Amino acid sequence: MGPLSFQLHPLTIVVTCVAILAYPLICAVDDRAVKHQSLRDRITYGVRQSSAKQMLLFIMGILALFIANYWPLADMSQHYLLLARMLQQLLVTLAAAPLLLYSIPRSSIVVITRPRLLDATLTQLTRPVPAIIIFSATTIIAMTPLLVAFEMSSIWAQQLVHAWLLASAVLAWTPIMKILPGVRQLSTAGRLAYLFVLSLLPNIPAFVLLFAKRPLYLGYAHSELGISQIADQELTGAMAKVISLAVFWGVAISILLRADRDEELGLDPDPITWDDVQRELDRNAKRFPQG
Repeated sequence: MGPLSFQLHPLTIVVTCVAILAYPLICAVDDRAVKHQSLRDRITYGVRQSSAKQMLLFIMGILALFIANYWPLADMSQHYLLLARMLQQLLVTLAAAPLLLYSIPRSSIVVITRPRLLDATLTQLTRPVPAIIIFSATTIIAMTPLLVAFEMSSIWAQQLVHAWLLASAVLAWTPIMKILPGVRQLSTAGRLAYLFVLSLLPNIPAFVLLFAKRPLYLGYAHSELGISQIADQELTGAMAKVISLAVFWGVAISILLRADRDEELGLDPDPITWDDVQRELDRNAKRFPQG
């Protein structure tokens, strides 16, 4: 069998199927949902609650995760190419995370994040500074030789690291998307500055890989694929830098263009919704219970 012979990844298939089945149930979580519905009714309701655009975004997000964790990318990253591992990381953090976040109806996010502990945790972790620190630290630590060796040890380790990367990316993308109710949202200028910083700090490993003069990851065997370890590292650093900058700066340009359009139309760029007011009222009710 060759180095890239087809390998079945049952864990990836199971996780993907579970996610597809769970999506309509997540979309069905809102204040209007009737309690004690049958599972079939809840799935039907959830499908109706999600728009065609949201369903498309979910499909794209789950496809990004599937590609990152299935043959051949998962096999190349597990044994042969650091470049493949970086592509996995970029798919998880820059594609899957924002696409899956955008695919969930806001009504569902409002209800899911309502529990006091979860609300308090997310309110703190999705503030710009903590979100940048968590995401940057995660992406940097994930590229250390020790953690790369751990990820190469088994498919379960790889999935665990990807789940960690996905969680940190969700925290990082939340302030950009302004989807968490009842928190102080970033202005247009604030989001642009946030994206600028976010595009720089996680690129530290890319600079290290570009200018390293010796192999940093001894677990990869490149001879069967005809690429040296140094060349693999340099290509990995270049790809990480170019793709991450393109994504973050592309999002920044889209935010700027949308703000300019809203200004021309006379729209409020940072409207306060009833969800924001209701969340703050709920927090005050929990802090100062009556009677």
